[in-house]
Amino acid sequence: MKTLDKVILGFLIFVGLAFINVAVQAIISPQAVFDNVGVTLGNVSALNSIRANYGFVNLALGLFMVYGAFKMRKEALLFTAIFCWGFVIGRIYSIAIDGMPNGFVTQWLATEMVLGIIAITLLVLQSRQQRAAVV
Repeated sequence: MKTLDKVILGFLIFVGLAFINVAVQAIISPQAVFDNVGVTLGNVSALNSIRANYGFVNLALGLFMVYGAFKMRKEALLFTAIFCWGFVIGRIYSIAIDGMPNGFVTQWLATEMVLGIIAITLLVLQSRQQRAAVV
């Protein structure tokens, strides 16, 4: 296995485990997750939505990333880039409209930006490697 393939494998497993970590926290205690942003989930519908969206959707995405690390690297990298940059654009838009969020949210903004940049960089490098192998 080439060095780039090992880096991509490690990156996708890392990202997948990060998704799974968020999922487990949201499934076990949705309120604890939202305490970080000062939101009180005051009814069953709110708890249900958070468990579904942040919990089980993130769990599915995390499992996809781990699977993708072994079977669908290009697709998993592309998904990571799109997902992270969707958050980055949404957060920047919200900052422009609503003002600066707390440190927890800005830390996530930085994390999502870095992961998105890494995913795009690895996609470009992987594409170059595949083209060079054909020639």
